[in-house]
Amino acid sequence: MRKLDSVILELEARGLKFRLQTSLRVGYVADILFKKERTIVLDTRNADPFVVGKLGAAGYRVFVIPEGKLDEDQIRAFCDEVEKGLGR
Repeated sequence: MRKLDSVILELEARGLKFRLQTSLRVGYVADILFKKERTIVLDTRNADPFVVGKLGAAGYRVFVIPEGKLDEDQIRAFCDEVEKGLGR
């Protein structure tokens, strides 16, 4: 299973509401978007530093899924970070 899929499943299990593969006004696609909170999760392959900086400058909080293989505990820890970033 891809890391992005694992993150999506974990966020869904927590009952969080988000959109997938959403086009943004700034010309990029968010892998996961929490619209109300203006928070984005990007897969590693989409996380060019220029893109991350541009999204941040546009007012989005950006989380990038870490590179390399992640085990279940690391996926949960990443999702904990995202959930904290949402102010929950």
